[in-house]
Amino acid sequence: MALHLGIDRARALTRNRPRLVAKTVEGLSEDRRDFDWEWCSTVLFEDHDVLMLLDASLDGIEDSGNEINQALGLANLAAAEWFVPFRPGQARDPARGFRHS
Repeated sequence: MALHLGIDRARALTRNRPRLVAKTVEGLSEDRRDFDWEWCSTVLFEDHDVLMLLDASLDGIEDSGNEINQALGLANLAAAEWFVPFRPGQARDPARGFRHS
């Protein structure tokens, strides 16, 4: 959800504060995908099911016993499951540590 909100904020800043954005990225190398928020969304997300949690008409969809949840084969919508990997075999090893610059 945080990533969805971040992309939405970046899109809004690009539209509403173009000079601020230009100054912020000044000196950085350019890429043809810069400011392509749809591409970011496509590349960075497995799916967008989490957005259904914001739809009041779908209240309860996070429950794995919910009829709509079962019909759509949804996963990881209950808060307790948000950090469960979609594909455990491809998950990052938590003992790996982090690179430092």
